[in-house]
Amino acid sequence: YKLVARHRKESETIKQICNQFKRAMLPKLDPGNVFGGTSEGTFAGFIGVPDLVRVAFMHGGHEHAGLPRFKMCAITQVDVNYTPDGVYATYEDGNPVAIQLTVSFQETKMVFSEEIAGVDSEDPTNQGIR
Repeated sequence: YKLVARHRKESETIKQICNQFKRAMLPKLDPGNVFGGTSEGTFAGFIGVPDLVRVAFMHGGHEHAGLPRFKMCAITQVDVNYTPDGVYATYEDGNPVAIQLTVSFQETKMVFSEEIAGVDSEDPTNQGIR
């Protein structure tokens, strides 16, 4: 996604969007509830898993019926390019004129052939995930 801020508030929002994707991709220091409880030893020996996200193609306010559907995903890579037009440029306040945000996802569960929409034509409820 190419994000271009028109004013200072949009620049701050773009920065927050990029940071949120970065945070969601990384493990956490707090492992949460491990083996039924938490203790100092738990925090020393475990890390928390990164967030899972739901990725969907939208059409207006609804999921697009003609495009692929995905299972829950983990964010595997976040790249922020501060020179998407090939040259570094900022506004007077130092905020970048444009940012290119690239986010890569990996589904966390296997996809099986029976989950492809329309494979099981005898089952009218089979919506599939693809």
